[in-house]
Amino acid sequence: MKALITGGYFDQGGDGVVWAVDLAAERADVLLRWTPPSHLHVPTKGFAGGCLAADGTLYAAAHAAVVRIDPRAATVTGVLHQPCMNDLHHVAARGDQLYASNTGLGAVDVLGLDGSFQGSHALLPAWANARRIAGEDLATDSPPVRPGWEGQSPARWPPGRWPPVRSDDGYHALDRRSAPFHRLKVPDHLHVNHVAFVGDRPLATCFADGTLRDLQTFQIATRLPGAFLHDGVVHRDGLWLTAIDGSIIELDASTLSERRRLNAFAVGHYGWCRGLAVTDDHLVLGLTEVRRGRMPRHRWADRAPEGSETSVLLLDRADGRLLARVVLTDDERHSKLYSILPYLDLHL
Repeated sequence: MKALITGGYFDQGGDGVVWAVDLAAERADVLLRWTPPSHLHVPTKGFAGGCLAADGTLYAAAHAAVVRIDPRAATVTGVLHQPCMNDLHHVAARGDQLYASNTGLGAVDVLGLDGSFQGSHALLPAWANARRIAGEDLATDSPPVRPGWEGQSPARWPPGRWPPVRSDDGYHALDRRSAPFHRLKVPDHLHVNHVAFVGDRPLATCFADGTLRDLQTFQIATRLPGAFLHDGVVHRDGLWLTAIDGSIIELDASTLSERRRLNAFAVGHYGWCRGLAVTDDHLVLGLTEVRRGRMPRHRWADRAPEGSETSVLLLDRADGRLLARVVLTDDERHSKLYSILPYLDLHL
């Protein structure tokens, strides 16, 4: 099996990378690196999740832009930026539209292939995001989404910055007015990660509360308590999800009831679990190294970070056996992986 992997590095470069991985040969080569222009540069970011469209075009989420790539020529053919984009985590292509998980804004934006902004599935009120863009934050444990029927102001805005951040926190900006919104690292409410289509139904995975949210009805389609969800991949009649603790969860796509849960860390390799691809016979999983000097804000697993790795694992879908492994750990730059995109006919 061959796949394209999107990712970046936990350093000051801010560049995105696409690896071409051959799991049969257990080999990875850098297909492309993209250095963002200065007005889009955000340290430690790079590429997050992406997709391969029907015509073979790769769309990758950068922190504040959607990057269009021709993987056959290994070139960037376009960069789409809106000032309201912040911490994009995934881009899904469907027909002539792109669905961008605008994580920092708490929304999924719908874009045309021509770059036009067509609409947004917003999960926070517009006035709240207006204040956030202006430099104020809300408490994620009490967002302004339940104002009540007494006619009062929807929420008492907390004074100053929320939450208080440590000087060594690599995720949140210490000074919210130090740069434009699109370049900042901001607290978020639901942490919308990934968009998957079950038939015509667009579902978004929400990391913060373990929910799948229906973007058409804005209802919670299902909830997996305690699971910090990331990728969602539809294969035949199943919807497959990853959680950061190494769980691979299969849901019945029609009922969204849980069929199976696999602990991928049982194969002896572990890291922050995110990217996923599914075939009839295989599961392909992406891990990202966790370092003690840069511990995540959420409990990622019941184990020490030492020994974690950035790698791609090929697992037998039937029994979870490890069939192949490609290591992408970078000791100097601290590499990280997002989407895993199998390809057959790109002739790379």
